Amino acid sequence: MSNHPKENIGEKQITGISAITKNADEMNGKGKIPELWQRFFTEGILEKIPSKKDPHHIIVVYTDFESDETGNYRILIGAETEKTNEIPSGMTKTMIPSGSYTKHTTETGSFATIGINAWQKIWADGELKKQRNYKADFEVYDERSANPESAQFDIYVGVK
Repeated sequence: MSNHPKENIGEKQITGISAITKNADEMNGKGKIPELWQRFFTEGILEKIPSKKDPHHIIVVYTDFESDETGNYRILIGAETEKTNEIPSGMTKTMIPSGSYTKHTTETGSFATIGINAWQKIWADGELKKQRNYKADFEVYDERSANPESAQFDIYVGVK
């Protein structure tokens, strides 16, 4: 964990679409995340989110952890929005709580592999596991993610 910078981040509201899943399901092909991403893009969800702070950034939030990385959690794919109660039909909002997060930048490559590889390293980091708070983790997809075959993004892991 020592080689990953720790950042204090203020509260953020994220609006988008969500599902409940667990990592075991995602790893054995029974997961909901690929279908959620497909829906996000085919339904033009990013364009339908009102009051976006940055219209080009996609934010993925992991919250409502049942326990640790082995239990159920909620994933929400969307965008940071101004704090508002305006939520389009079929969408939901969640808050990224203010606090400390370690920043992990993925390798550059195909979306199909870079995220899974980065998360597997995070899960295998025993020191980081002791520090995690399981309140919220999030990913930021910016201009480095424009090409799905040569992408890179940042993962922020909530810590105590």
